[in-house]
Amino acid sequence: MRIEMMALFDFQLANVLIVDDQVSNIQLIYQVLKDDYNVYMARSGTEAIDLIKSKRPDIILLDVYMPELTGLELCQILKADPYYSDIPIIFITSFTDPAQEVACWEAGGVDFVQKPINQLTLSRRVKAHLTLKFQADVLKHIANLDGLTGIYNRRYLDEQGAALFCHSQKQGEAFSVVMFDIDYFKGFNDQYGHLMGDDCLKAVAHCIKGLVSDEKEILVRYGGEEFILLISGKSKQQVGRLVDTICQAVSALKIPHESSGCSDFVSLSAGGLVCEHPERVELKSLIERSDVLLYQAKSEGRNRAVIESV
Repeated sequence: MRIEMMALFDFQLANVLIVDDQVSNIQLIYQVLKDDYNVYMARSGTEAIDLIKSKRPDIILLDVYMPELTGLELCQILKADPYYSDIPIIFITSFTDPAQEVACWEAGGVDFVQKPINQLTLSRRVKAHLTLKFQADVLKHIANLDGLTGIYNRRYLDEQGAALFCHSQKQGEAFSVVMFDIDYFKGFNDQYGHLMGDDCLKAVAHCIKGLVSDEKEILVRYGGEEFILLISGKSKQQVGRLVDTICQAVSALKIPHESSGCSDFVSLSAGGLVCEHPERVELKSLIERSDVLLYQAKSEGRNRAVIESV
């Protein structure tokens, strides 16, 4: 198992962010790491935050003392946001005061590299913390997968769904919850058997997953034949188009369903709620209200979607 996990690590795909207001420090660190990783640079805490939003780093090398937003303050901001809190931060420091070292630990740093920088020490510590992070990511990934369909499970919804929702609240981005249900799935199981039912679930999950590619979209098997899709940063029109595309793609699979009361093939009903101001509500209430909209779609004849905004 350990060998298989290690084989998944491609360090050259890792994103390393250097944050330092001194160009000479950035250049030195860049020369040490450029051949092994994708290296990005920022010269202030504010610039770093903007860069983190567009190119999520796997590790951050952070100078402690910077004007305006210090390294300690930036670290605290990131650790307070569940969407970024798992990114390891190594402080690049020149201090010798134990109190300053304690402040870095308390801010959320995982390690230090002292100035003047020892290049081998820097390289080894970056690789060590990336290895630890990737191992943790693989184990989390396995624990968060639904055993049948291979998509995320309820545990992932509780953890990362909440983190994505919190991130949308902080950023002031619209947040949407869409519930999907395979129409007349009990009848499908009764007619074709549970093994065929399992194959149907896997095919539908794979189909939906193929259309959910953005890192701000989370697809989860919610239970039985129900799926839930969380979407951050999309308008009602964009969400509606995505849901229509998903429903049409599932229908296009042409999985026969003679027991369906709405189609000759397996189809989906969907209920979606787009919240323009997620800071005013709780995720639980959005899920509950999207479930009501799903029930409405089913009561109106199934094989359709009902999308509303609040």
